[in-house]
This record gives sequence, structure tokens and C-alpha cells, in this order.
Amino acid sequence: MKKKIILIDGTFYLYRAYYALPYLTNSKGYPTGAMYGFIKMFNKIIKMNINSYFLIIFDTKGNSFRRKIFSKYKLTRINMPNNLVIQIKPLYKIIQAMGYNVISIKNVEADDIIGTLAIYAEKKNYFIFIFSIDKDITQLVTKNIKIVNPINYSISGPKEIYHKYGVYPKFISDLLALSGDSIDNIPGVPGIGKKISQKLINKLGDLTKIYQNINNINNINFRGGINIKKKLIKYKELVFLYHKLTKIETNIILNQEYLNFEIKPEINNLKYLFKLYEFNNLINSNYIN
Repeated sequence: MKKKIILIDGTFYLYRAYYALPYLTNSKGYPTGAMYGFIKMFNKIIKMNINSYFLIIFDTKGNSFRRKIFSKYKLTRINMPNNLVIQIKPLYKIIQAMGYNVISIKNVEADDIIGTLAIYAEKKNYFIFIFSIDKDITQLVTKNIKIVNPINYSISGPKEIYHKYGVYPKFISDLLALSGDSIDNIPGVPGIGKKISQKLINKLGDLTKIYQNINNINNINFRGGINIKKKLIKYKELVFLYHKLTKIETNIILNQEYLNFEIKPEINNLKYLFKLYEFNNLINSNYIN
């Protein structure tokens, strides 16, 4: 039977925990809500996935290659609040003391780390479940790599992705390059929205095939096909740039320690950290067993 690997979008859970418990502190006034909330949510995932391996992946500060090639990439994102920033390193220590690997690499986005780990694990014959709400991640989905919604725990495979986005997972990056992605501040091609992008992809294929068959666009039953063709030609260079932004890298160089999925808890250290941050109800729980 195949072993399961759970890849967790740690940054999503970090923010979710922080905004659920924004004012929680220990008796010394140190903010602890993000740490406490994260641990509680993580423990729920562990209980739901007995006999699985877990890796928690976080974004870090710094400029990824995407920001270097497109300065407006993610420019609309709000900076992380300071009383959340100061909880990150202590949280890493707690997760590591629980026995799990925390992975973050400067100037490398979490999506690219997740993509690299997912493809590596699939080649090693694992089932992979990625806990993330990021639509970019859906491009990784295969019969062995599934996305789990971290809010309602629904599981999506290729059919579910097609039903939701109108294209199969391997075309998600093409869809986002054409239609844009406001969350990451990627404009897309003006006047070519989601529906037209879906139709182009489903009739012709990926971006390369769309441009190879650009003269056939009038035959696809498009209203305003001539206009669409003109826009695609005008924005060709930009749309391929956007595709570099939307395509997840799957060949990031990772330290060998990250590829060790074994769980190695440090019980005494974990007890110390729980006492330090006054997570008293966790000290005698199954975290320490």
C-alpha cells in the first residue's frame, strides 16, 4: 500500500491562526495566538491522517525570481503584522520539537518548494495530499497528487479541478497567464477573460499551441474572433512572461534533510517550549506522548 505524504501550506495556516487569535499572549505579554492556533489546526490534520508523513512549507522574506522579472508581482500584498512576524521562529522550533520538518528557503516561494516536493514524492511512489487554498497549486494535481481545502477538507483531483476552473490541472498556469490573477497582481491579456481563455485552451491546448494555431481562432466559433486574435498577437510577449510567473517550478534544489520524511520528536524540548509560551493545556495532551 502506498504511503501518504501531507504537504502543508504553512503560511496559509499561520495567517488563519493569527487572525483567529490576534490578542492571545502569555503572562509576559508575548503574542502567542498564531503559534497556539497553528498547533491546534496542525494536530487536527495529524489525527485525520494517521500513519502519514508531514512536511510544513513556509514563504520567506526576499525576492523570488518572479519579482525580478516582473516588478509588480504580488505588489498589492499587505506586509505581515509585526506581532505575527515575531511568532514565526518560535513556531518553527515548536513544529521541529514535535518531530516534523519545517521548510523555508530564502528567495524561493513556498509554491515552488511544494511543487518540487510533490513531484519528487510522486516519483518515489507516494500519494501526496497538499493542504492549500492557493489556486496556483492546483496545476500540480494528478491521480496521485490531490489538493485538500484547508477550510472544509474537501479533496480535489483532476476532475474536481476541471469542474471548478474549466480546464485540467496541467493548463491552470496557461489559464492564469491569459485571464490574469488579481491576487498575484498578474494582469493577463486585456479583454480576454476567463471564459475565452478556457475555450482557447480546451480547443487548442496550452499557450504554445494557441499561438501555433492562432490563424484557426476564427474557426472555433468565437464571437469577435478577429479581435481576440489581434489582442493575442499584441500581448504575445507579455503573456509568455505572465506564464513564467504562473508556472510552478518543480526542480528547486533541496537539502537532503528535507527529503527525510521520518518523524523525530524531541519531547523534553517540546515540554519546555509549551511551558515557555504557557500552552498549559497542551503539556499533558497527546502532543507529548
